Amino acid sequence: MIGETIRAFTDPGADAGFVPYSGLHLVTVLVSMVAVAAVALLGRALPAKKAAANLRRTIAIFAIGYFVAYNVWWNWGGIDVASGLPLQICDLNEVVAPLALWTGNRWARATLYFWGFALTLQAFIQPLLTAGPASPVFWAFWISHTIVMICAVYDVAVLGFRPDWQDFGRAAAVSALYLAVIVPVDLRLGANYGFVGNPPPSWRIPPFVAFLGAWPNRVFILVALVALGFVIVLAPWQFLRRFGRYREPRPSRTE
Repeated sequence: MIGETIRAFTDPGADAGFVPYSGLHLVTVLVSMVAVAAVALLGRALPAKKAAANLRRTIAIFAIGYFVAYNVWWNWGGIDVASGLPLQICDLNEVVAPLALWTGNRWARATLYFWGFALTLQAFIQPLLTAGPASPVFWAFWISHTIVMICAVYDVAVLGFRPDWQDFGRAAAVSALYLAVIVPVDLRLGANYGFVGNPPPSWRIPPFVAFLGAWPNRVFILVALVALGFVIVLAPWQFLRRFGRYREPRPSRTE
């Protein structure tokens, strides 16, 4: 397995597509998590407030720059409105993430936290990807999701964001707005943005979505699972507030 993983990374001619839960998957996730941890540790190690602010803004600028470059590249030959628009949750989170770091806006930070840890993180666990390292799609997929998690972890570990029930409500409200907009868009375009559409039978649907049953019933199940995911990622902080020796951190360094 290790040999196949090394060959997939080093041999551009290798016929090595991406297989979930393979050695390649494991190595890629580990590398992504190391990058996330390294940026957070760097942020915490900076002694000067100005240096920390500069790093935060650098991350935000890089994130939005990558988002623009990626979408220009992806649609260079023409936009496929049914699949090429940046309307998936993870796509929008690539915009929310730098906005949260740059402005410190509580709505943006709440959305980044809940979308990041409950939804974007799922891309690392069950990625909808078939291209291997020989394809730029492989690198684009993992870099984009890693950038979002860098921002989300940085906001918690360095800037001191601690979600509460009000933040849960903010993220839920943004998610409800997204759902209200994206379902009609999906139906109009025959698309599957947010995985809540009813695409043609020939379309590839993520296994975990297909497992939920036929449309539209699976949409209601998916919404319930997302709400449960939000509760799960909020639960540790609520537990610490109630039972642990926990004090709310001082306002984060977002100046």
